[in-house]
Amino acid sequence: MCVNVQFQFDPLKFLTDVWSGLSRQMGYLRDPGPRITELTEVNIRLQAKREDINDKIRSAERRGETPNHDVQDWLRKVASINEKVSKIQTDHENSTFCWCINRRAVKSLAKVCALVNDSKFGNVATRLPPNGVQEVPAELPPANPTMLSYLSQLHDFLNDDESRIFGIWGMGGVGKTTLLRSLNKELLCSSEARNALPMFDHVIWAVASKDYKLEKLQREISNWLHLPPCEDINQQAIEIWHFLENKSFLLLLDDLWQPVELADLGIRQLTQNETKKQKVVFTTRLEGVCGQMQAWRMMTVECLNEEKAWRFFQDKVGEQTLQAHAMIPQLAQVVAKQCDGLPLALVLIGSAMSTKKTPMEWRDAITLLKKSQPFEIQGIGDNILSKLKFSYDNLTDKILRECFLLCSLWPENHSISKTELIECWMGHGLVDEKEFDNINEAYDSGHALIGGLQAACLLEPGYNKDREVKMHDVVRDLALWIASDCGKRQKRFIFLSSLTASEDWQIREAEKMSLVRSNVSDTSGLPSNCFKLETLMVQGSISFNSIVTGFFHGTPALTYLDLSYTAIYDLPQEIGLLGNLRYLNISHTNISSLPVQLSNLRELRFLLLRDLECIFIPSGLLEMLVMLSVIDMTNTWCDNWKELSVEFVFSVRGRSPDSEKMNSQQDKDRKDLFHWLTKARVRGPINR
Repeated sequence: MCVNVQFQFDPLKFLTDVWSGLSRQMGYLRDPGPRITELTEVNIRLQAKREDINDKIRSAERRGETPNHDVQDWLRKVASINEKVSKIQTDHENSTFCWCINRRAVKSLAKVCALVNDSKFGNVATRLPPNGVQEVPAELPPANPTMLSYLSQLHDFLNDDESRIFGIWGMGGVGKTTLLRSLNKELLCSSEARNALPMFDHVIWAVASKDYKLEKLQREISNWLHLPPCEDINQQAIEIWHFLENKSFLLLLDDLWQPVELADLGIRQLTQNETKKQKVVFTTRLEGVCGQMQAWRMMTVECLNEEKAWRFFQDKVGEQTLQAHAMIPQLAQVVAKQCDGLPLALVLIGSAMSTKKTPMEWRDAITLLKKSQPFEIQGIGDNILSKLKFSYDNLTDKILRECFLLCSLWPENHSISKTELIECWMGHGLVDEKEFDNINEAYDSGHALIGGLQAACLLEPGYNKDREVKMHDVVRDLALWIASDCGKRQKRFIFLSSLTASEDWQIREAEKMSLVRSNVSDTSGLPSNCFKLETLMVQGSISFNSIVTGFFHGTPALTYLDLSYTAIYDLPQEIGLLGNLRYLNISHTNISSLPVQLSNLRELRFLLLRDLECIFIPSGLLEMLVMLSVIDMTNTWCDNWKELSVEFVFSVRGRSPDSEKMNSQQDKDRKDLFHWLTKARVRGPINR
């Protein structure tokens, strides 16, 4: 068989292709400077687009949305090409062979241009449907020995098609929240098992708390279901109901202090049939709430009997301590009896005694517990707080005790940012930033204090276990009671979610006042003569927009002022009257300039100006703040920052731009500021 193969040869095309290849390669021998410049400029545009898309993603994530896969893939490619461009720039600066630099620059330029063209995304994120059962974002507390029997009753309720609402009541610290979390954990494990269908399409967790607000509870439920927020509570209820109407769900409602109208939450009726279960389980300290909520079934969570309490207490103390001396087990039984079977008391006091390995320490504990005086708070046994105070007294460090008391200034059941808490302690002088070589060491010290309180079971992990902590509601009651001199000065520490005229006289006596996450709009409802007030915390009160004229005239003792995350738009000039102020935080507000009168605050150590759209700082102001230790302008734009920083550095070093000399006393006064600057304790504003 013959195959006729014909080759067509075009000499002109051949020469053209050869010349094109050679000229391209020879072009790589030219000076790479222009190509590097072009690559750099296009890459800057690409990185700007990356920041824009990241901003959109952050905004979407706050709405509960998840970045799309194509966007994530684009971001990974941008990060990769940015590294390559940086390497090319470095090699060019180090005079690497021109041919190689040019060749890499051309290839990278093509990829960068392609990524710029691919950056036009319609939506960068999507709202995904929530998992049926989600983990409650907190560490599960130690279960008490009766938990299994209580859980069995709850499972009977879940399997009963006739029952719709189940009430769990008992005194504070008895383990109601632990029981609810354990139920959620079991349902989560069940839903993750592939061999069984989940009992509910959705298990929802929400906390009511003593300071109940319908909007807050609606928001928790909406967040749990990944629903968009609504300004109007009626519309929010409709959105929740439309989502749940044809689904099986279980609402776990913790810490009710008053009846809640389920329809207001978006749960108009509870349907029960073979294919759809809709149920509510709630906890409360008050038996009457169970009746008011029309609970079909209810269960009382009681304190442990003596035998079970003793076993539970032994687990908390630890075998090593119990065996440290022959007399300790007998003494430990006496201590356990003093806890009256309350699981929280057994946990706190058992943890406090876990390091006591001599009979003398145990006998001293018994003496202190027996001397404790009754003091009653609604929903807590009349002698419990005084017994729990032993865990506070057992904190050997006075600073740690003060840190514990300040934790009570956040709302009940609120997850507190560890950073925010540490900065609060710094502002109150409990973590002295000047004792450390750099600010990070000061924060490390604060984290160690948090660890100490967690080890004593006085703080527990918050919703974000790594970044937040929270207080058990009874432990918070304990802290407020101790702060009030064990009930003798009940309004020394005061927390307000709103203002009423009847509280006027009580507020005047306050030394520390918290309006954190309140609905207060200004200070007009506060008395004008809070002469004892040292601490005012308003952060997170999104309706708060002004400090009325004259208010600061009546707060001469104020040392700590936190206005962050509010809608306030300016600081009154009379802030200059606060000669004792050490800490001022106006981050995430609408404030656009600092008043000149701020220069009178000669005791000011902390000035936090984070995330401000734009801030104007009068010339000469910073150099007048002779005690300033920390100024933080992260993500804040300041038009005259360059001028201020030069002026500030000159003044810190003991001279001004116009003078080369400063007397020794002034130099001594500036010593700490110079130390602060050289250790990089200042965070400058963003560059635009």
